[in-house]
Amino acid sequence: MTEDIDTLAARLSPRHRECLWHVFQLRISKEIAAELGIGVGTVDSYISEAVAILGAPNRRRAAEMLFGGKEPATPGKFEGELPGVAMASNDDPSPGQGLQVGDWQVLLPFRHKGVHRNDLGPIHRLFWFILLVLAAAASFGMLAVGLEVLSRLLGSD
Repeated sequence: MTEDIDTLAARLSPRHRECLWHVFQLRISKEIAAELGIGVGTVDSYISEAVAILGAPNRRRAAEMLFGGKEPATPGKFEGELPGVAMASNDDPSPGQGLQVGDWQVLLPFRHKGVHRNDLGPIHRLFWFILLVLAAAASFGMLAVGLEVLSRLLGSD
């Protein structure tokens, strides 16, 4: 005896539902991960768990089972999802606008929401490497001068 979709759907967590909603909106795992701020492997785990809970043959069918009454964003992809490059977001600044508030964060060597690891280009990496070497040299120099001043103060007695 099979359970109805409402009973099965009740067993899904909010994150399962959220990931399946993005699948229903025809997004690939990489796009979903970027939007939710989690790893691609985590997205795939949530989706595969949801597929197993719903007893669906694949992720697309699981999303259709859960959100079948709603209209997807664009006409459908085929069942097989090929790995590929995520589509660029539409919130990029227009030419001539310059950097927007918050866009400067992409120049920092810290990870933040929506940016994947190792997204700095070679020039930015070289810049940060040189900056860190100079900062370390300045710190060491300040430590050496401080120790010398301290030894002169203590040795003058």
